[in-house]
Amino acid sequence: MGGDGAAVARGFDRSAAEYDEILVRNRHGARRLVEALPEEELPRVLDVGCGTGFVSEEMVARRGARALTGVDPSEAMLARYAEKLGALPGIEARTLRAGVLDMEVPEGAFDAVVSGMAFHWFPDKPAAVAAMARALRPGGVLGLLAAGRGTDEEFMRILRDLDPPVPAAWTAVADLIHRDCEELRDMIEAAGLEPLDVWEERRRRRTDPDAFLARIQAVAGHLSEDLDPEEAAAHGERVAGAVRAAAGPRGFEYTFVKLYGVARRPS
Repeated sequence: MGGDGAAVARGFDRSAAEYDEILVRNRHGARRLVEALPEEELPRVLDVGCGTGFVSEEMVARRGARALTGVDPSEAMLARYAEKLGALPGIEARTLRAGVLDMEVPEGAFDAVVSGMAFHWFPDKPAAVAAMARALRPGGVLGLLAAGRGTDEEFMRILRDLDPPVPAAWTAVADLIHRDCEELRDMIEAAGLEPLDVWEERRRRRTDPDAFLARIQAVAGHLSEDLDPEEAAAHGERVAGAVRAAAGPRGFEYTFVKLYGVARRPS
């Protein structure tokens, strides 16, 4: 699933209220992304797959963003975005409920286009990069952060080993959504942008197994949308039991790969 955009949006509608608490590490990634952008004022910002606004908040704090447009298919996420960004003094924040391929934004109008931890859910990634590139003014910068190949590989092994099998969408999703540095660089260049840096940061983490499961549910709950609720719950209980069984005294250990890309539109 690269994903069904409407299903993904409904999934994030359900998790919006708890997103900031459960996905606090995404805030850390947003800061890392913005710190890696060229050190210049970037007042007009388009945030694609903006969620609750982690990257936009960092753009205000660190790159002088003053006019921001948050694009997301999730109405609940946009409501949180508007609430947070709208409360900042001197900031003009607007929202647009849309996917990356159907967002109606003016071409060449933005100093920066950013996307934090949404790109992996875009179904047509090369077309998504091209759409974001078109929104940049000449000399403008693109900043992308996504989950890269190898993310949650321990969890995926657990899913694949369960018998009877879990739904196919649960085990197929990682290969469909994750990309690596070479693939991202190729997409950036194909969109007519100059890559400034493309890199991965790989982490081995330990956490409470129930906290891990809460993150998975918050970001991938839409994968169960087509299942009978009782069937989904039964599969979920088996998965939860297997994750808890795999946890050691210091918690469940897993890998997370953050994939970053920074590029500029030629002047």
